[in-house]
Amino acid sequence: MVNRRIKTATTSAYELYGNEKLPEVDEWSIILDSKGEPVCVIQEKVAEIVPYDLISKEHAYHEGEGDRSYEYWRRTHDNFFDWKYREAGKVFYSQAPMVCEVFEKVE
Repeated sequence: MVNRRIKTATTSAYELYGNEKLPEVDEWSIILDSKGEPVCVIQEKVAEIVPYDLISKEHAYHEGEGDRSYEYWRRTHDNFFDWKYREAGKVFYSQAPMVCEVFEKVE
């Protein structure tokens, strides 16, 4: 989806980053497929921390998932983050800080 420029944003849980480096604006990354093969290069355009319940409909649309509606995004992300937090021994909550990224396919 990134390679076809459908997915131009992503959201991840700030509290679950651990020691992983946070994304930075203008940073370049290589996107890999399920086999670990490179498919494209992206450049970070926005990287900000936003409370989960304040993530915009626009951001959800740019994640490019399902029918691209906020309702679809919210339903699937509620389930995903609930699972990821439980897996880490934590409780997911609606104001959880999220790393919201917007990127552009470069190559």
